[in-house]
Amino acid sequence: MSIAVVTDSTSDLPVNIASHHNISVVPLNVHIQDDTFRDGIDISAAEMYRKLPDQKVIPTTSAPSVGTFLEFYERLAETHDEIISIHLSSKLSLTHGSAVNAAKEMQSKGTLVKVVDTAQASMALGWTAVEVAELVAKGGTIDEAVIRAENAAGRASFVGMVDTLEYLVRGGRIGKAKGFVGSLLKFRPILTLIEGEVHPVSRVRNRGKGIAELKTMIGDAAPLSKLAVLYTTEEDLAREIAISVTDYAPDGEPIVAQLGPVVGNYLGPGALGFGLIRSASSA
Repeated sequence: MSIAVVTDSTSDLPVNIASHHNISVVPLNVHIQDDTFRDGIDISAAEMYRKLPDQKVIPTTSAPSVGTFLEFYERLAETHDEIISIHLSSKLSLTHGSAVNAAKEMQSKGTLVKVVDTAQASMALGWTAVEVAELVAKGGTIDEAVIRAENAAGRASFVGMVDTLEYLVRGGRIGKAKGFVGSLLKFRPILTLIEGEVHPVSRVRNRGKGIAELKTMIGDAAPLSKLAVLYTTEEDLAREIAISVTDYAPDGEPIVAQLGPVVGNYLGPGALGFGLIRSASSA
């Protein structure tokens, strides 16, 4: 039985990695004034970050429609017997719900689609999809794929240091960090996802201390099976961080990936972070 692997664009998977693992990526939508763009298709991350500082332009985002998911699923059903669809936290987006509804329609047409809510985002989600794709490539079953997705998501972490909470606040994705907004105004917050919601991990007074904290957190999570250093606008700095944590990377070199238009919309310019999965032996 051939199994197709699907995720969404908040996974921030680099195109070459998604292609290498045959992972289909369903785009979320970015709305800027009266225009709608598909994340990573009609608007690039660089273009989004150029627009964010302009207070007259406050982008919003929305989940893919059920119809969009159906288009992907129906196309994949032509060449695959089953589909596993792996998505960002249902507490952050309606994407998971759209996928579930589309899966029900596919079931009525005779194609099994399993949908997994990872309670993650960005490369914590992306790496989960990769681990599932690796299992599928080795002949894993759909039930084994679901178990692997849930297990990998449980070992995954997405952490981001932001220059300001402004973008999370105005986007309504502040989560459990809401009560800390006032106390964090003079600091650079470091945030993570816990049970699918945004939580503050720590606060630092400057960029240098924040980068040191990110490196420490990566080391504390080791040994790792996957590691990506993430950025919105400062690629050179992200690559410097990646070089400094090569000892923790499973293949000796972390992936450096840009946070896409949807995730970046809520973290803002200047954000840095990482997405990783702890090795199964350390979990």
